Amino acid sequence: MPLLRASGAPRAPRAPRALCSPRRAAPLLALACAAWLAGCGQALKVHTPPAQARVPDAFSAPAAQAAGGPQQDLGRWWRLWGDARMNALIERALAASPDIRAAQANLQAARALADVAESALYPTAVAAAAAGAGTADWRNASAWRTLAPHYSAALPSSADARGLAAGVGAVWEADVFGARRADASAAQAAAAIAQERLHGAHMLVAAEVASNWREALALAQRLSILDAATATAAQLHGYAQARLAAGQARAADVAAAQARLAGLQAARPALQALLLTRRQRLAALCGQPPGQPDAALAALLPDVPNAPAAAPEAAAASETAAPPEPSAPPAPPSGQLPSSVLARRPDVRARQQAVQARAAQLKSLKAELLPSFGIVFLGNEGRLDFSGLPRASGAGGLIGLRVSLPLFTAGRLQAQARAGDARLHAAVAEYDRAVLDALQEVEAAYAARAALDARVESLRAARQSAARRASGLQALYQAGERQRDAPLQARLELAEADDALAQARMQQASASIRLYQALGGGW
Repeated sequence: MPLLRASGAPRAPRAPRALCSPRRAAPLLALACAAWLAGCGQALKVHTPPAQARVPDAFSAPAAQAAGGPQQDLGRWWRLWGDARMNALIERALAASPDIRAAQANLQAARALADVAESALYPTAVAAAAAGAGTADWRNASAWRTLAPHYSAALPSSADARGLAAGVGAVWEADVFGARRADASAAQAAAAIAQERLHGAHMLVAAEVASNWREALALAQRLSILDAATATAAQLHGYAQARLAAGQARAADVAAAQARLAGLQAARPALQALLLTRRQRLAALCGQPPGQPDAALAALLPDVPNAPAAAPEAAAASETAAPPEPSAPPAPPSGQLPSSVLARRPDVRARQQAVQARAAQLKSLKAELLPSFGIVFLGNEGRLDFSGLPRASGAGGLIGLRVSLPLFTAGRLQAQARAGDARLHAAVAEYDRAVLDALQEVEAAYAARAALDARVESLRAARQSAARRASGLQALYQAGERQRDAPLQARLELAEADDALAQARMQQASASIRLYQALGGGW
């Protein structure tokens, strides 16, 4: 029965209340979208594993820990040697090296690809236009007469046709989850890796030129020592033959002197070939044909001396002065910290950038699992003319929203994300290896330089002792208290000491160059 009011009048039925009005639904929908976006953001987080290589506070080498030493410019360390010809060769090689040119081109390509990746953050717009002319043959003219009765009498069986159309279109993908920004970050990291490879190319070229130059100087010095020793051995052989003819020596003594002379003569072609090889390598590093460098470069390259043309007796030197030596390498750089070395070395810096690139790539791969949103716009205008008919023209436009969500990919996207995560872990492990290798190279380079410094000092002392002995025997021979073979034998022993010292100084220079490389110098 109908409900009655207090006055007895029937009550009007209430309208059904909506479960959720639009005013109440809007906040709830916004909250749900915010929660969904927050969840997607959590899914996109990339956790880069920490590096496991422990970096010490200082190197163990005393030379590296020394404080208060001279500050050295590691970027142009070769200028510390005071060798103008070596400096000129290195500058020419840095300007002409094909390796450096290739690294520069790769860097330009990497930077261009970074610009390509960044362009995906912005809309893409294109414009197009077309025009045409032809002939139309009306197969059903009655239809046109029905549509245009005013032109029924003038409608021909065929007509000339001309058309023109032009339009613009634009597409933009909103980077809601940062996938495109991650791609741009990965491309920028790749460009940074190319930059570090260019720095590494500078280091290698400078070090190789310096190493070949110092070895060439040492080989030239050894050739000079060998020629003097050969002349002395020839004198000793002639003296043994004279004593044999006088009945004062045995044939075995002559044979021993002959064997010693032949051994010294046989050593010269090998040393000369090594020196020629270093000269040719320096020419190639400077961008010149190894056998035919230009005049300016030939004046800088080391000379390859031929065998002495004078008679051995005339070429033998009686003095015991030390032969000319190349300039000594500078003192080892002091005050070097592991942290500063790692921050300077291009290989370690490149590995660090590789970790950042892998992390950005992983974020981009994870974003492929989420929806993508985009806006599409299309605008067009055109006209069409038929002879005998009025012109038809018009314009139109279209704007739309695009949403794409991967529903089924047979696990492909998830597998790609797992592969990206594994590559990130591998990049961190390679960074750890680069750090440990760099620290080990520095420690080994400092140790090698210290050992060779001590060896050079010991050999220099031994050379001085041999020089004093040779001078003393020469004085006794001139006083008639010794036979002629005694000072000649002492002079040969002095030549052996000179050669050993020259080899040690060459090794000392090579160790110094490796030390500068290990410290990340040269760029």
